[in-house]
Amino acid sequence: MIRRYISLATLALSLTAAIPAFAASQDKYTLPEPYLGMEKVYLKEMPDLQKVMDVMIATEERQVKDPTQDILHNRLCAAFVYKMAMDQKMPDADRKKALAGDLLHNIAKEEKEAVLTDTAQLTKARDMVTALKQAGYLKNSPRFWSDEQVLTNPKIGGNRALIHHITGAVMAGEMLKEIGSFQKADIEAIQAAIVEHSTGYWYFRASIDKAAGKQGAWESVYPEPENDIAKFTHDADLISQFVPESVVPDGSKWRELAKKRWGAKTPQEEGHIVYYVFQRLFDEAKTPSGKEMARERWNQIAPALVKLTGLKDGEDPTKVLGVPAVFSN
Repeated sequence: MIRRYISLATLALSLTAAIPAFAASQDKYTLPEPYLGMEKVYLKEMPDLQKVMDVMIATEERQVKDPTQDILHNRLCAAFVYKMAMDQKMPDADRKKALAGDLLHNIAKEEKEAVLTDTAQLTKARDMVTALKQAGYLKNSPRFWSDEQVLTNPKIGGNRALIHHITGAVMAGEMLKEIGSFQKADIEAIQAAIVEHSTGYWYFRASIDKAAGKQGAWESVYPEPENDIAKFTHDADLISQFVPESVVPDGSKWRELAKKRWGAKTPQEEGHIVYYVFQRLFDEAKTPSGKEMARERWNQIAPALVKLTGLKDGEDPTKVLGVPAVFSN
């Protein structure tokens, strides 16, 4: 894979870093087909999204030494959104917002200052949530942002993996204002989608409750996606996890997580844990198209994980072996 990076030393390290000059910066990274073809189509149809693409890539390049996987993840998710939007005949204007939201949904995940334990960031996030509620969003999640003690808990608000959907929505709003081709109402719709995209990660919800020491604490942190723009953003991020290469091989992302995060000691335990995690993720898809794409990929992943556990084809590790001990409580 070709890996050439632009020097971004002149960019400020704050969340309001200057917007760089626009160019086809994604050409430096290899997105496979058919996703590259989808990307070319939507960029031709909606040229303003090239500006969003370039801002996303420049930001990721600034944030991490090797941004390749982060950039490809965001572009892959946007391609999934494009497919779902076309499958469900989403209007063009909403499709543009959904694609912009997905290109930026992870924009704060590696931004070191984007934590809710920082007073300035907390204030920005609180103001954004207030504005979104006034605009009619978040009405189906009345407990969202209802307990700031949960949000400012260092194990929660200081953990970017758990709260990047909130700080990312703030950061995306600032970027879209700088780009200048999105109206206020469009930006609010995109911010709402980003805020709502993480709810499907059940182990995030469990982490919040554990850190806060009470059941249901997660509802202050994760609102439910309410419309198709948000549901597509949610499902695209979920489906992107179902990539066999990141799940099945020894040393892959998810088998490493099984060892380092969830304590697996053997390949069999890795297979058992990862099977259980993905079995539950599969049930979290919100849209018909999202469920279909998740099922297609689950049907590739599941047999390989069953084999890893040492069970026979067609056996369900959760039914035969039970819930992995790390999740049994």
